[in-house]
Amino acid sequence: MAEGIWLRLRYRGRTERLWQAIATSGAAARRIAHRDGAIELEVPLTGLSPLRRALAGRGRLVLVGHGGWPLALRALRRRPWRAAWPVAALALYLALASHVWQVAVVGPQGIPKAKILAEAARLGLRQGAMRAGVDPFRLGQQLQVRVPGLIFAAVRLDGVRAVIYAAPDLKPPHALPPAARGALFAAERGYVTRVVVLRGSPLVKAGETVVRGEPLVAPRQGESRGQVYARVWRRLEYTFPLRSQRTYASGRQATRWYISWSGGRQWTPLGASRPFAQARREAVVWRIPLGSVEVARYTYVELRTLKIVRSTTYAELRATSLALATMRRSMPGAQLLALRTQVRRIGGDLRAEVYIEAETDIAQAKAGGRSRD
Repeated sequence: MAEGIWLRLRYRGRTERLWQAIATSGAAARRIAHRDGAIELEVPLTGLSPLRRALAGRGRLVLVGHGGWPLALRALRRRPWRAAWPVAALALYLALASHVWQVAVVGPQGIPKAKILAEAARLGLRQGAMRAGVDPFRLGQQLQVRVPGLIFAAVRLDGVRAVIYAAPDLKPPHALPPAARGALFAAERGYVTRVVVLRGSPLVKAGETVVRGEPLVAPRQGESRGQVYARVWRRLEYTFPLRSQRTYASGRQATRWYISWSGGRQWTPLGASRPFAQARREAVVWRIPLGSVEVARYTYVELRTLKIVRSTTYAELRATSLALATMRRSMPGAQLLALRTQVRRIGGDLRAEVYIEAETDIAQAKAGGRSRD
């Protein structure tokens, strides 16, 4: 029986003497760690005496704990009733995990959460209900039909929690007055260069200046189609810090495991401290079925800081690139006519002003009807 008993020892003294004593005595040591200026290790009961003789007063060994299956079996033979505790705890855990203890409704604003919870309770989904008696698919279909104002409803059982996902019904758009339909208006101010009308009557011609909201093409029989091209101008401003810092991944990684129970309890085998001063965390969580126990793996990627000093050339090129991207997004299909960038240093920043001149179709329909091809 003594072969299966391990003793937890704490050694204070010179480290090299301990290694020499372990090698001389032939004792099998495991789980060696430095703690509070001392060395803790586990040694089998049969190796304690040879290790003490090998040290011969050149260090101090203190017993801080013991364990092993032989000791556990001997304690169980003395008090057999202790075996009932894990069985009772497992039975209680399975009994509690077979019920639903939390019911929540998730969805956008406008869904009747109180009506959904009340109807779900009438259908059998409430706190304390048996999980086996809840059919998520059937319950979601019934909620969608019985609760007014829903276009979608689904139920998901996640351990002892039930989540009801719902979405409100779509509302039809309001009808617009006939006078507001059909005409083409200027989306922004500009200098008209070309007018192409396919249906309707043009109200402007090339060489005129228009402002935003000005009518361009009058409808004929409630419809107008065409394009009105104009030269438009943009003034965009961007600010870049002269000096800044940026983090990047160094390539070093570390993994931590966490086990969580209900009530907020958590067990961290490798410790809860972060392995790096700066790190990006990636989490993967597994939930044990029929319970609220979670096993999580956190992968920490080390981040390092890089100091950046920007020049006026960088600010000019970056501002020009951002301005062109903004023009392509706000004026699709526009033709670039002129571009000019100016960079100034103001305090600790670089301010870039970009002036853009382009030709684009500014005609748009305010509401309803066909506008343009």
